[in-house]
Amino acid sequence: MGLTKQYLRFESAGIFGVVAAKTCNTAYLKPQSRFVATGGVNVVLVWDTRLQRKVATLNCDSPAVVIEPNIDSTLLAVGHVSGSVSVYDITDKSGESVIEPRITFDGHKSSVTSLAWDDSGTLLASGSKDTRIVIWDCVGEVGVVKYTAHKGSVTHLQFWKDSAYLISSSTDATIRLWDMTVKDAVHTIPFDIAVKGFAVWDDVIIAAESQLRLMRINQDPSNPLQWTTEEFGTLLRTAHDRVSLVKIVGNILVTTGTKSQLVETFYINNAEDAHKKRKKRLKKNPDGSSSIILRDLIRRGPTTKASEEKVKSVDGIVEKNTVKILCTLPSNQLEVFSFPFDDRTVDENKDRKPELLGFDGHRKIVRGICFSSDKTAILTASGDCFRVWNRTNMGCILSILHEYPVLCVKFCPGDRHFVAGTSCGKLLVGDIPLGKITHVEPCGNDSVWDIDILPSNTGFVSCCGSFLQFYEFLIIDGGLKFEMKRQLNVQETAISVKVSPDMKFVAAGLMDHTIKMFYLDTLKFHLSMYGHSLPPVSIDISSDSTLLVSCSADKTVKVWGMDFGDCHCSMSHSDGLNSCRFLERTHQVVSVAKETLNIYDADIHQRIQTLKAHVEGGATCLATQGKFIVSAGKDQTIRLFNRTQEVLVLSDEREQEREEELDKEATEEVPGVASLKTSESEKSADKLIEALDIYKDRPDSHRLMDAYGAKTHEEFILKTINMIKASELEQSIMLLPIEYVKTMTVAITSIFENYPLATEGAFRCLNALMKFHRVTLAGYSDKDTFKTVAELAAKRCKELQDVVGFNLAALSMLQNKKQEKEKVQTFKEMVGDRKRKRKNKEKALKRALLMV
Repeated sequence: MGLTKQYLRFESAGIFGVVAAKTCNTAYLKPQSRFVATGGVNVVLVWDTRLQRKVATLNCDSPAVVIEPNIDSTLLAVGHVSGSVSVYDITDKSGESVIEPRITFDGHKSSVTSLAWDDSGTLLASGSKDTRIVIWDCVGEVGVVKYTAHKGSVTHLQFWKDSAYLISSSTDATIRLWDMTVKDAVHTIPFDIAVKGFAVWDDVIIAAESQLRLMRINQDPSNPLQWTTEEFGTLLRTAHDRVSLVKIVGNILVTTGTKSQLVETFYINNAEDAHKKRKKRLKKNPDGSSSIILRDLIRRGPTTKASEEKVKSVDGIVEKNTVKILCTLPSNQLEVFSFPFDDRTVDENKDRKPELLGFDGHRKIVRGICFSSDKTAILTASGDCFRVWNRTNMGCILSILHEYPVLCVKFCPGDRHFVAGTSCGKLLVGDIPLGKITHVEPCGNDSVWDIDILPSNTGFVSCCGSFLQFYEFLIIDGGLKFEMKRQLNVQETAISVKVSPDMKFVAAGLMDHTIKMFYLDTLKFHLSMYGHSLPPVSIDISSDSTLLVSCSADKTVKVWGMDFGDCHCSMSHSDGLNSCRFLERTHQVVSVAKETLNIYDADIHQRIQTLKAHVEGGATCLATQGKFIVSAGKDQTIRLFNRTQEVLVLSDEREQEREEELDKEATEEVPGVASLKTSESEKSADKLIEALDIYKDRPDSHRLMDAYGAKTHEEFILKTINMIKASELEQSIMLLPIEYVKTMTVAITSIFENYPLATEGAFRCLNALMKFHRVTLAGYSDKDTFKTVAELAAKRCKELQDVVGFNLAALSMLQNKKQEKEKVQTFKEMVGDRKRKRKNKEKALKRALLMV
């Protein structure tokens, strides 16, 4: 039997460089404005605005598109592109901690669009592009109900009247009112066009239509299920584009449009002020309307111009009589503007410039990336700045601002300088210790697409237009500069260049879809490589100078022999490729496309591993160094991958990929249940069936019982149920065959009788059995079992209520004691302040008398 190759698995080590993704909203973590939560594609980030640093990272399996904290900001709900909803505990913000989700709900078939918490923080509503609204119980970790009346994507959700009702808007041009008791829609408000969002002030709904349209909703006192709607008016904005966002902060309405840079605010009067305005209006015009009109309720506030157009999200907070409005810009930035909470102190003529939060991140797309020689630093380049990152903690060490359209960048020998090429035909030299660009050299009128440092570390080669230009490093006046020594005309625009490690050849990828190789010493033509149907955007040569790899937008990665230029293999990708590199001292090839990063073995021509990479347009550049891979993309993220010590087996990897594909195909919706049937619920059902078989046979000992540490058969069933996630328990019980339903009923009866502390789990199982297997249980001949389980359930429920009531009373008593202590302490502090002030006055008087 021959030896097989073994590979080590690569895993994601982190995401950095992103401040606020434009596909996700941003939210203040109230009640303070110190902490801000932003979406970072596959992570959610928590920032400290006072210390200007990241304090927590929330890992996500799928890109985050909606985030919503609960009322006291202890929990953060995150909606994903995949349709899942995760809930995180964010009470710990002491350091740069990595937080995993506490609960994950799967109930939507497409991307989540809106989230809303109720006043108690126990119920969470989620809306999706699949037109569904699902209410989740975050304590029981199950779906409560699913609403399906909307015919378009749900755009916004909000609980109303102490969470007794839920209001939803949709692209089907309706706003619906849902009764949480009846669990159905009780009223529908039609509109002319799709409603992008809304805000609620008392009984007035402010809808984001073409303008801000106000509707007053009233309930019929004689018939609580009868609702009426009356037109209240239309609020005109300064900007002429369509409304995209509307939000109420305190008593201030904040809105912005789809295209303009204006963020407009309006003050909303309370009932007392509105009546005063009505009286003043009627004094001036007695023939006017005697009821409150729009002019009485709303008055215009300050308008601020954001730094960029198309503000992606808006959030606000009132702190110390100051309103702070937080805006997410499409260029990976956050900005805040403030104004007084009282409109009488607002200066309309004051120029309010937003304050940009100084978090580390590129404002433009990263076009160049490379490792330092010691693998400790990562250099990235974009059209706004160069940034040096620490690979270990993924923090920014240095930023060098500039205004050049950079396309590529490389560290110079010694890692103290770097050289970069631009699209305006210039080469830049940056000094890292000085933190500035020290030399700018024009090299032509065409773009410098690629740069490669010579293996001898004496210079570099660049491709500018149809010329390969060879430069030599010089030290002049203590600074690094360069001088062009040779130039080669390749007769076609070159977009990639690479020098072989043995200093024998130089290869260039050309716009005519070919790769040409030349002798480095004489610059004479050696051979051409044909095969790509589109230009090769990236090429690389292995460390032993025997293989060349190229990739193109034609979705192929090709491996060529350096001796004869023959194509050894062509490996296909799912998307057009952006970059490819050899791993150091191996024949393993790394290539990155839109959303995936693939690792191939160029010797056996097989794919080793596929990693999830960038979204929203894909990757732009890639770099490898030893056991590290780093890539940057149009989603503003920089992703680092590390090689682990876990051995990867190709056959197991392919089998796992096939299972994932089958899981996607098998995922289907279960009618009336606020969740999806998944492979996990099927596995949990199999575990439960196996446990019920053991319970039915009642052997003296069993290996599974010993593994679970169960002494009795009832304890074994109980531990099996506890190992199943609460969100999957109903699905698992629903999938039970008919013959196991009776056994499950008997087992629950024994659990009620022998394990009083397991009442909650047993109730959940009993409810699921009655919900899905009522017909089967109705034909069950043993009626005594039902009578017994009903009596035991009522008894355990009464005991549980007594325990909860006793604990609530004890907690209330402790809270009252704490409040009394705080009042006494406050009184002591006030008395102490008065004494100190009196003593200070006496001392000042004595000093004045002494001076006289």
